[in-house]
Amino acid sequence: MKPSQHGAEKGVMMSKFEIGGHTYKVDETTLERNEEGKSLLGMHDVKTNTILVDKEMTHSRKVETFMHEVIHVIYANTGCDHDERAIDALSNGLLQLGVADFLWKKVKK
Repeated sequence: MKPSQHGAEKGVMMSKFEIGGHTYKVDETTLERNEEGKSLLGMHDVKTNTILVDKEMTHSRKVETFMHEVIHVIYANTGCDHDERAIDALSNGLLQLGVADFLWKKVKK
C-alpha cells in the first residue's frame, strides 16, 4: 500500500539514507486510520523508497516505529518471509540497544 492511499498529510521532511543500496526518504507526518479503523504508526513503500512515521507520537515511539519500518524494508529487499510479532521484537530490541536511536539521529541530520 502506498502512503498516499492512507491519507498521509505532508509533514516534516527528514534526510535520506541508504538501505540495501536504495536511498529512502523518511517523513514525520500525520497518518490516518487503516480500513479496519486501527491507528497507523508508520508505513513504508518499497516502490517509492519512502518511510512514514506518525508525528503525533512520543520520541521513543517514533524511533521504535522507524526501526520497525526499516526492518520491513530489509525483509522486503531480501524477499524473506516475516511476521509482525518478529518485527516488533526486533525493533524493540534494537531500540533498547540504542541502534534505533542511532539510525534516527543519522536520518534527522
